[in-house]
Amino acid sequence: MPVLPWFAAEPDLFRFPCPSYGCLIIFRRDTRFGIFCSKFTKEGKSNMNRVLDLLFPPRCPVCDGISPIGAPRCHPECRALLQPVGADFCMRCGKPLPDSAAEYCRDCAVREESAFERGVSAFVYEGAIRDSMVRFKFFGREEYAEWYAGELLASRGEMLRQFGADAVVPVPVHRRKMLRRGYNQAECIARTLAEELDVPMYACYLRRNRFTVPQKKLSNHERVRNLMRALEPGRQAARLKEQQKTPRRVILVDDIYTTGSTMEACAAVLKATGTEHVMAATICIGSGYT
Repeated sequence: MPVLPWFAAEPDLFRFPCPSYGCLIIFRRDTRFGIFCSKFTKEGKSNMNRVLDLLFPPRCPVCDGISPIGAPRCHPECRALLQPVGADFCMRCGKPLPDSAAEYCRDCAVREESAFERGVSAFVYEGAIRDSMVRFKFFGREEYAEWYAGELLASRGEMLRQFGADAVVPVPVHRRKMLRRGYNQAECIARTLAEELDVPMYACYLRRNRFTVPQKKLSNHERVRNLMRALEPGRQAARLKEQQKTPRRVILVDDIYTTGSTMEACAAVLKATGTEHVMAATICIGSGYT
């Protein structure tokens, strides 16, 4: 077999020859590589990540510039541009509160009930984090997911661990979006969270059975109508139910929380499968109200 180059012409591809099988193995520097590495120990993953960092230096999730090896993934000056969710946040959805004496935001205060018990987020969805999320969702920057999950664990890790989850479940995307993007951004985040919390991640527990238009362009009433009958239990939910292993406590993961319609719909389906407690976890959360 001819010797093939280590470097590819594309900026984030890693390829090497495998003479034993007469093929060329190609990986993109993103979370799909993590699936391959999951067969190895954490030390093995760490070593492979070091090799990738040498070949393809990681990028800052805020400015998308190269981060020096051994330095924090996010540049300190870029990190200062982000607005973390502070200590005063809604006890139900996790939105930041202007009044430290309040327990719930304006929306949750008038909401009679919710399918999920609590919500946690790392950043307010404003400023530089918006551009970062656009690249993450639409321009192939899956590698940001690991940093996002780390930030969420750094700020809300104690709450996530105290919840005592049996499983982590990502909000699903329709297969049409999956084919266009190549990945589910919520699944990328959920995978790292599950590894750190040492619980299984069920990527196919929920399923979108029809294509829906982007939620950000709809009113609150239209969002709810848009999600009606669009979600259902997936094949993993059916299999676990047959095995009598339906998770009782689930962390539901998405990238952005705005009005909460998507989380409510997903949590309701989880409850219908037999899950008793749901906690919502997102990287960003809006500060506005419906």
